Amino acid sequence: MTIKKFIEAPEIARIKAIWRGKLVAERHQQDITYRLFKVDDFYVEARINPLSFTRHFTAYATLEEIMPLYSDAPSNDICAIEAAS
Repeated sequence: MTIKKFIEAPEIARIKAIWRGKLVAERHQQDITYRLFKVDDFYVEARINPLSFTRHFTAYATLEEIMPLYSDAPSNDICAIEAAS
């Protein structure tokens, strides 16, 4: 899947793509959990709010675009980052 197809896909297709991906980082902000996944040749941040049962997905072409948001996360929330090939 390409990043363009991911962005244009219905929610269920995006969820399936994320499940195929690899979790690379996680952070928490108040009641919201952010999980960063590598999906094919791009990255997706899943924003999950368990209190309101809402989720939102944001796609990024490169890891450099999103990793600054994870720089303040505790080190045990950051998984081994796999460099894009």
